Amino acid sequence: MRHPRLLAALAALIALPALGQDRDALDLFVRPDKGHCIACHQLPAGAGPETRSDVGPRLEGSRMRELGREALKDLIHDPMRRNGESVMPPYGRHRILEAREIQRLSEFLHALP
Repeated sequence: MRHPRLLAALAALIALPALGQDRDALDLFVRPDKGHCIACHQLPAGAGPETRSDVGPRLEGSRMRELGREALKDLIHDPMRRNGESVMPPYGRHRILEAREIQRLSEFLHALP
């Protein structure tokens, strides 16, 4: 049953420390009908819900800033441009996320601790 996980994600969202992060972007990060990035990626402690997900790399702020905002947007839009064997969905190319949602997620990732 997935409801306990959803409740835990919502509770973490409500209890999110004031890090100046975009709560709408965090919502995209955890929503199954949108990014659902949390299914594959871990966030730094305190930046969102804790998970043991390890399909994709851990999303550390320093690494996200090293990539840069444009590269993050490109990765979210179509990760297969950079890695043809990526299992990450092409959120922009498949119209799962709109351009403004991709922008929000890239800003969220860029601001991670």
